[in-house]
Amino acid sequence: MKKKLLQSFMLVLVLFLIACSKEESEDTLEEVSEGISKATVINNVFEQTITSYKTKIEATVGSKTVDSKNEQLEQTYTMDMVVQKEPFLIYYNYVDPEDVTKAYIDIDSEYYNLNKSERWYKISELDRAEKQEMLREGYLLENIKRLMEFEDIFELQYRENEYILIAKVTDSSDKKSLAYVTDYVENNMKRELDSKRLKTTINEVKYTLILDKDFLLKSTNIIADINLYQGTEKSNIILNSDMVYSDVNNVHYFSMPEGISRNSINMDEL
Repeated sequence: MKKKLLQSFMLVLVLFLIACSKEESEDTLEEVSEGISKATVINNVFEQTITSYKTKIEATVGSKTVDSKNEQLEQTYTMDMVVQKEPFLIYYNYVDPEDVTKAYIDIDSEYYNLNKSERWYKISELDRAEKQEMLREGYLLENIKRLMEFEDIFELQYRENEYILIAKVTDSSDKKSLAYVTDYVENNMKRELDSKRLKTTINEVKYTLILDKDFLLKSTNIIADINLYQGTEKSNIILNSDMVYSDVNNVHYFSMPEGISRNSINMDEL
């Protein structure tokens, strides 16, 4: 598979995984109790209000083209993201082996800067309805809630001042849950997959969430074995992604620099 296609897919996938991993709670405990049930931990995760957060993602991807070319590729991707809900604004800096992408996303428009150039590009009215839906109370947790419907696939472990939820789903161990996760990924990435004429199958996923004693999400790790198809070409991708969260509900107010909006190139007019 061409590098550009893999990199484009990875950006979409990383953004999707972020959306599946946003939790914060106001409940507190003095110390982690090993007597607490898995259901109680999961329920406490959802009793929250999120207004802002930062996250840092590091993902290593190994890919192999399963055809006569037999191309192999291993690359590392990083992303730093800041999100605030009021007023709605996302900033991220995404780095892959060949490109650097910076972006500001507000309720009306999206602004992109490629490879540290002086130019910013504006795309208007992209997914406005979806962004408005994101502002609705409770939206940020709905993705993870749907995954948590399969509570039985999660194992609860304890470490000093931490709760650890681990789910491992494979084609051989739990076909129903894996089919659910596959459908969930494809439905949430449908537009991006369709635009590149891609199809996916997921062979295995291991999903680890680490919570502190107050049920605040500290980090997640996702290891996924994914087949990616484009026409007759098939690639196998092994993703290992670490996401660390900070400043939940404590991000200092930020705004997009005025010069970006004023001097950007409007792609809708080209």
